[in-house]
Amino acid sequence: MRPARNLLHRLTQFRIGKLRSILFVTLVTFGVVGWPLIASAQQLSLNWVDNSGGQAGFLIQRATGSTGAFASITQTATGVTSYSDTGLSFGTTYCYQVAAFNAAGTSSFTSPACGSPSGGFTLDTSKTGSGTGTVTSSPAGINCGTACSYTYSAGTAVTLAAAPSSGSAFNGWSNGGCSGTVPCTLAGNGTVTVTANFATSSSYTLTVSKQGPGTVSSDSGGISCGSVCAAAYSSGASVTLTAIPGRGAKFIGWGGAGCSGSGSCTVTVSAATFVTARFSKNGH
Repeated sequence: MRPARNLLHRLTQFRIGKLRSILFVTLVTFGVVGWPLIASAQQLSLNWVDNSGGQAGFLIQRATGSTGAFASITQTATGVTSYSDTGLSFGTTYCYQVAAFNAAGTSSFTSPACGSPSGGFTLDTSKTGSGTGTVTSSPAGINCGTACSYTYSAGTAVTLAAAPSSGSAFNGWSNGGCSGTVPCTLAGNGTVTVTANFATSSSYTLTVSKQGPGTVSSDSGGISCGSVCAAAYSSGASVTLTAIPGRGAKFIGWGGAGCSGSGSCTVTVSAATFVTARFSKNGH
């Protein structure tokens, strides 16, 4: 049997020889057949050369980030020269170091090898404009406000929605292929940046008065006159008014705010606005 000190000498040679320079990290993603299928797991694979002639197992330690503390995560059987670390997070850097061991002792650890799972979809959101509001995502991850960036699995379909604060209005999306004011859905990989524009918003009152029996309603639900004949709208809002004559009455027409005729009237509310609806009695 080889004396223990000879084996330790070989382990020392192993330690200071090739292992430091040949340890490397490669990414393996399971479940990816072709775009745009989503990776079902994320992992980093370590591979190294056994200079002990198959007489040593290997101790593997991992740290999160390049300055994190190393902790042991596993050890391999004698002669095994690879390890796959699964369940990792996209966008996070992991560092690894490896030492050889057997009954005679343990070598020093290799220099760290660092890597980060690739193939993730990082969504960065930002807000511009004089107004305020929040941007949220489905599935969860973005809540901007506070969390304006999140990394999803590649190919995940993410829907962004914008909600203006009181006194503000959402003016629309820009960048990342998003536009308009409706929620925007994106999917991909790499990093995508989307901007939400919020503007300050003044509000003005639309007031409807009636002459004769009938009712007036608005498509937005703010006016129901009858009972509610005035409502506040954001500056620039487009409101369509519809007049319905009472029983035995007839709608004669509109007055004020550019409305005329006897059909529906669409009003742009950019200041205090007044509209009159005229109904005849007994259909005359």
